[in-house]
Amino acid sequence: MALSIPTKIGLGIVASYTSYALYVSYAANKEITKRSQLEQLKIANSNLKPEEIHGQASLIDKYLSFTVAGRFENPFEEYRVQTLFEFFLSRILELFEGKSRGNVPSNSKLRELLPIFTPDFELLRESSLKDNPTKKESSDPKLPKFQDRLTFTWLGQSCSYISISGVNFLTDPLFANYLVNPYLGPKRITPSPCKIEELPKPHFIMVSHNHPDHFDEEIADKLHNESTWIVPLGLRKSLAKKGIFNIIELDWWDRVKLPVSEDPNNHYEIVCTPAMHWSGRHLLDSNSSLWCSYVILRNNKPIFFHAGDTGYVNDLFKMIGSKYGYGLKLAMLPCGQYCPQWHQKPRHINPEECIKIMKDLKAQKIIGVHWGTFVLSSEHFLEPKLKLEELAKNLNKVYDIFAGEFGKTLVMDLSKDNEEIGEYIPIRDGKSVLIK
Repeated sequence: MALSIPTKIGLGIVASYTSYALYVSYAANKEITKRSQLEQLKIANSNLKPEEIHGQASLIDKYLSFTVAGRFENPFEEYRVQTLFEFFLSRILELFEGKSRGNVPSNSKLRELLPIFTPDFELLRESSLKDNPTKKESSDPKLPKFQDRLTFTWLGQSCSYISISGVNFLTDPLFANYLVNPYLGPKRITPSPCKIEELPKPHFIMVSHNHPDHFDEEIADKLHNESTWIVPLGLRKSLAKKGIFNIIELDWWDRVKLPVSEDPNNHYEIVCTPAMHWSGRHLLDSNSSLWCSYVILRNNKPIFFHAGDTGYVNDLFKMIGSKYGYGLKLAMLPCGQYCPQWHQKPRHINPEECIKIMKDLKAQKIIGVHWGTFVLSSEHFLEPKLKLEELAKNLNKVYDIFAGEFGKTLVMDLSKDNEEIGEYIPIRDGKSVLIK
């Protein structure tokens, strides 16, 4: 029986896509093998001790970005190229298993379990060089001095507002209550605690990749060139189409000084570091731009790590910690969207892997984000938070490892390292929390 023209076209598309996917997998694995062999040769020809290997400049070549057929690919042995076939298979299996994604209760019960706090806007303005250029000190004796103050406010998914000695950063901006558009696609189960207009203007906006849950294009239209956009390779073009040219575009391992005219006495830098993930806003632009994580340094000391989205790589985070300094003050790690593991593991970490990254970076504190905002995977919507809190309790680190709370403003003292006995102190009539 002769096949119809639509059937022939369909089979041709499937065959072409399959051939392309196989080629990409082959070419990426070939490059990974070559780099691994080169690394082993360098180690064998050196006098390095095992503990000295991570952070060596010659070894980061293993994790330089690269492309196959004009699209970025992952250079990690832990990564497995995934296809549309796997995506649809995971959805079909969910249907057969009869699982309700996330097990989200009614809204009233949901808000009991996931309360939304109002950010401490007054403190955020007081801690911002844009609103307080003279660095006027607070009358609250519990607050760290302006110069030593870090404030952190989680706004959902990987969107947070951070102020470091008055320099403001917005990560992976997302304020909309939906992905893609208001009618199709996932809706937020937890709205943003505020509007972008309520926050002090950020000096810098850090975008880790262009997935819709990490880059709300409406924010680009609102902030435009008022802030400096820090983006991975390939995203400059998208912003330029919107008339945005105040951009720092970075490749993995690029390290640049950040221009902060209000604070010339301090030296701020940002490093674009690798992550194991992917990019794309629709089927045709998959991996056309890079994805990344970021390290913020002040006076050559690591202060903040924004992991973006990433799977766990055995030696990557040790390499980042060794190269840019251990003792990072705060790492923001995505602890949700990890089920089913067979499908999500190459691209997302779970709470246990957050602890591994904390140890690899030797970070003083970590905060788990990327959960409770949307339902994008099959674990219970509260599981990432509960697992992370359980791990913190078992490790006796409840003041060092915690899950984010929507809208709550946290304060840290940059002049002090972790206290032997940590504290979680409500301040400013409960509007903020001081973490020691």
